[in-house]
Amino acid sequence: MNGDNLCGILGHIGNIEKEDFEDALELISHRGPDSFETHYSPPFSLGFHRLSIIDISEKSNQPMHCMGGRFSIIFNGELYNFIDIRNQLVENGHTFRTDGDAEVILKSYIEWGENCLDSFNGMFAFAIFDNETKETFIARDRLGIKPLYYLSTENSFTFSSEPKSLIRATNAAFRLNHDSIVSYLCFRYPVSGSSFFEGVESLSPGHWMKLEGFRVKETQKYWSLRETLDKPKISDPLEAISLVSEQLKRSVELRMVADVPVGAYLSGGVDSSLITAIMSNSSDSPISTYTIGFPNTGYNEFEYSRSVSNQYNTKHTEITIEMDDYLETLESLIRLKDAPLGVPNEVPLFLMSKILKHDITVVLSGEGADEIFGGYGRIFRSSEDNRFFEKWSKDNFESDSELGRRLNEIYGRAFQSEVDRFLHLYRYTPAVWLEKLVEPNLLEKFNDGESIQKFHETFSDVEEFDIATQYMYVFEMLHLPGLLQRVDITTMGASVEARVPFVDHNLVELAFRIDKELKIKWNDGPVDLIGLDSSENHDTPKWVLKKVASELLPNSIIDRKKVGFPVPLADWSEKEFSDMARERILSGEMIGSGIILKEGVEELFSLEAKNHQEAMIIWMLYNLEIFIQINKNILSEIL
Repeated sequence: MNGDNLCGILGHIGNIEKEDFEDALELISHRGPDSFETHYSPPFSLGFHRLSIIDISEKSNQPMHCMGGRFSIIFNGELYNFIDIRNQLVENGHTFRTDGDAEVILKSYIEWGENCLDSFNGMFAFAIFDNETKETFIARDRLGIKPLYYLSTENSFTFSSEPKSLIRATNAAFRLNHDSIVSYLCFRYPVSGSSFFEGVESLSPGHWMKLEGFRVKETQKYWSLRETLDKPKISDPLEAISLVSEQLKRSVELRMVADVPVGAYLSGGVDSSLITAIMSNSSDSPISTYTIGFPNTGYNEFEYSRSVSNQYNTKHTEITIEMDDYLETLESLIRLKDAPLGVPNEVPLFLMSKILKHDITVVLSGEGADEIFGGYGRIFRSSEDNRFFEKWSKDNFESDSELGRRLNEIYGRAFQSEVDRFLHLYRYTPAVWLEKLVEPNLLEKFNDGESIQKFHETFSDVEEFDIATQYMYVFEMLHLPGLLQRVDITTMGASVEARVPFVDHNLVELAFRIDKELKIKWNDGPVDLIGLDSSENHDTPKWVLKKVASELLPNSIIDRKKVGFPVPLADWSEKEFSDMARERILSGEMIGSGIILKEGVEELFSLEAKNHQEAMIIWMLYNLEIFIQINKNILSEIL
């Protein structure tokens, strides 16, 4: 058996009316429709909406209290190794009333204090209350799979799985977080970890927090990926392949255990196909798989997912959506997320989750593989482009050669630091468009603000390592959290639990010990091309993972170039979506308040043939406008 507590949690320390607390809890009922419980005893008010996965009996409902009533817990997540920990606790004299993992976490904390976190393997956000000392211990899993937002005021402390509950619990107005807004336009989500509401923060992954009453006493980091990089490197290909194969199999099998039906997303890419293969080989009956796409040519991967499904005899469901389905769902998903959507595929993932909920409750997904195995080949290989810089920078990369032309086209200038070059490559909205679209003072503050500083701090953690390793580390620490936030809301919004085998911390630590040459591996040695041109043409991203997959999947799956999750934004931008977005943005709150400049928006829409990047900027502005309009009544001011 495994965990039982995928849910929504809400806690308030301080005075609050019971009706306000219960109304705030109800706003996250989608996260756990099977049952809800509250413990209203100010200064501690605890609430829990449960999605039953294992030990689905009422005895595992929360809030849960220890014998004697001193300690109470609310917990969202899964502890995959809880049986081993439970057995150790039994040896130490503990007894148990339930068969689930919440009680194991509670008694682990009673036995070992904050050190209990060192032995946990799972995804979790939980709080334990000491009703005797009025102290609270809050923790979040190592890589941030499960969310935990909090709001600290002069006379209270509130935390929840989603910002909307915090906002309702406090009945206060909030300022728009400008750093988050510009970070969204640059990087698709707030890199700082903040929400879009000033004051509503999130506990950083791999951290715990202690409170005395409603005052934060201490916050500490309990897990460091950086320490893994100091361990001996794995450079032998056969050893690396064997270790990855073994650890991935264990990670998948741990996440298959549940008392409800379990399935998998199957896009037809290497990551989801490999998970499907391992699940099928570990299951006595056919597993359920799901894929979704658009009818537009080139905007679905049905051919590839169907191939894997046929190979492993899965119960496969293909879902096709139209533009109207997409646009009708987009606004409701923004409302659900308390944020503009970060990537266009969030809508189809949410729609797929709603459909698969009819058959299964737990779904395995492939997020996290690209970050640890070098899957973003074009940007990771671009880490080596600086080998060309000295030669070409003498005359600003100008040259008659193809290499010089491409260096000038992609870079065009020298960079003050490796961070600056990375951001130049990583931004989704180019600097030239940011300057045309964002209010100048906001953009200036952002460039000196928290999100950009986070990149500098993260790079400084690993500055002694090769640049490709630095890039992968930054992606794992700063890019992955945005993907995990997407997975959480698109599944929990449909009352489905997503599990992500590639984000198992044991697998992550193993991957960061593997030599980067076994991840992004040259086919016949280095070539004199920039990374954007050489990747997947002259090298193999995720080489070691593809070698693992070669025992289970055909070459037609393994040798495919990375395509992401295609959404036909450029096609739509030439159709009615363009007119709808133009009207809403130009007459909306962003331009009216001055945070977005009208002249820049008009220039963007005036482009006759919009490429994918320009269509993406329009899509992001449209999302942002909808988000602000939805929350207008609780925003005290926008600019």
